[in-house]
Amino acid sequence: MHLPQTMSAIAISEPGGPKVLKPVTMPVPPVAEDEILIRVVAAGVNRPDVLQRQGAYPPPQGHSLLPGLEVSGEVVALGSRSRRWKLGDNVCALVNGGGYAEYVAVAAGQALPVPGSLTLTEAAALPETFFTVWHNVFQRGCLQPGETLLVHGGTSGIGTTAIQLAQHFGAYVIVTAGTDEKCEACLKFGADRAINHRTQDFVAEVKQMTSGKGADVILDMVGGSYISRNYDAAAVDGR
Repeated sequence: MHLPQTMSAIAISEPGGPKVLKPVTMPVPPVAEDEILIRVVAAGVNRPDVLQRQGAYPPPQGHSLLPGLEVSGEVVALGSRSRRWKLGDNVCALVNGGGYAEYVAVAAGQALPVPGSLTLTEAAALPETFFTVWHNVFQRGCLQPGETLLVHGGTSGIGTTAIQLAQHFGAYVIVTAGTDEKCEACLKFGADRAINHRTQDFVAEVKQMTSGKGADVILDMVGGSYISRNYDAAAVDGR
């Protein structure tokens, strides 16, 4: 497959608003032995991209200075040790920056096949939130069917993804959000119960909703004062 030597990308010219995003021409990235090269069809937009554009989120040392943490597209080159994928495969992937470009190199293990029910544009919005929720709630938290999951920030990207995945796998889902409207939105996404944390004590509410047991798994993107309160809201052997 013939590949160009250069590509178009979107770079951050200086910290600021959306107008600092500028088109640039740069070399197509090389492909390491355990990587694949993706011709990007779509890239997701996440809060870290916005913070990076504003100058508040510098990319990790050694990674691309371009924004963009998730993409979808076609595999157009393979590293010498990449065996899972073949040329022409449609994938979505979590990348270490560089997604706002025509091509991006990514570790082969950070890519997933595009579900048949989704377009490539839709699939670009999967990796950042689904990888995060799957790793934290299911791989580390070991959420099981019938258990209770408490999700803080229920209307965030992570929150709405957690609601849907947990419901799909048979968990009971309680969320917190900051307005009644957001609570209603969480219920529409599939949450069983929603707590307005500005007007209700989520610890007391969770205990009441679980007949005093508490939540088996808690997904917290807030931190701070919530940490100690999460212990109070957790069940025995909660995670």
